[in-house]
Amino acid sequence: NSSYPIPDRMRQADLMHQTPQEAAAKSTSCIGCHTDVGHMHPINTIQIGCTDCHGGNADCAEISKAHVNARFPEAWAGAANPVRSYTLLNHEAPEFVRFVNPGDSRVAHIACGQCHAKEVLQLRTSMMTHGCMLWGAALYNNGSVGTKRPRYGESYSMHGVPQRVFTVPTPTEEEIRYKGVLPYLEPLLAYQVSQPGNLLRIFERGGRFRAETGNPEQLDTSGKTRERLGTRGLGTENRTDPVYIGLQKTRLLDPTLNFLGTNDHPGDYRSSGCSSCHVLYANDRDSIASGFLAKYGNRGLAADRTDDWVRAVDPTIPKNQSGHPIQHKFELRMPTSVCMSC
Repeated sequence: NSSYPIPDRMRQADLMHQTPQEAAAKSTSCIGCHTDVGHMHPINTIQIGCTDCHGGNADCAEISKAHVNARFPEAWAGAANPVRSYTLLNHEAPEFVRFVNPGDSRVAHIACGQCHAKEVLQLRTSMMTHGCMLWGAALYNNGSVGTKRPRYGESYSMHGVPQRVFTVPTPTEEEIRYKGVLPYLEPLLAYQVSQPGNLLRIFERGGRFRAETGNPEQLDTSGKTRERLGTRGLGTENRTDPVYIGLQKTRLLDPTLNFLGTNDHPGDYRSSGCSSCHVLYANDRDSIASGFLAKYGNRGLAADRTDDWVRAVDPTIPKNQSGHPIQHKFELRMPTSVCMSC
């Protein structure tokens, strides 16, 4: 698949049948610092090393060479998930995205997909990833498109490029009409080429003066729109569809699983892709919603000691820095508070 190529060194990898010795060789320098990081999977279920998932160089003890460096290091000031990173992952190299989070939807086929190919495909076509329900409803209900059938959805290639996604094989008309199967989804149009859903907007009376940025006009008539629709063609000045602009410029989906959580306050600490749900963060102190996670608080902090659930504590992770998972471990028993982070 040209959108999600497999790195050359991983093409012949057979992670399901590695020996413990082969796996250990891929973690040699990593565990020199991360001495008690713990296994992501239940012990003795699979033999994989650190670089099988994260990439990097397990043969080098120098951090700058063992780790994968970011294109925008100022955005990754620490080891925690950055605050309000939004589309940052689309601009980082896939090697770095994999290093930070092997479960990210751009790179999950390299690590997770070696064993869970079906689940990775389901993640990329999930409503929580493409978000077509919200976009489709907003565009139809506000008169921007003339059909209830969603056409637009969010999807990115391994290099962060917006892409069209197809259903293979193409669904029949019966499947589309009665089962809700969509033949394709494509990226939103650039808002500049959109047109107002209601052309009667061109008859709205504007103010008496042309608006100038940073120079308000005190003598203008109150209650009138500040910008006239202008004499130029559709798609210019105010002659665009505010719904398209709203979908592209506002945080409506909090965001989708394509990106990290905002990691700025309780309830929004999470990773992206597969790790959004299966790697748990401390988000909610209420035991009704969080269950066994409640005791870890709501500040997105890593656990500072082992207990009946936390089985390892990585000494390199600051315990007073928000934006870290509670521990380095996958979980299948996610409480409802995890769902509420999206």
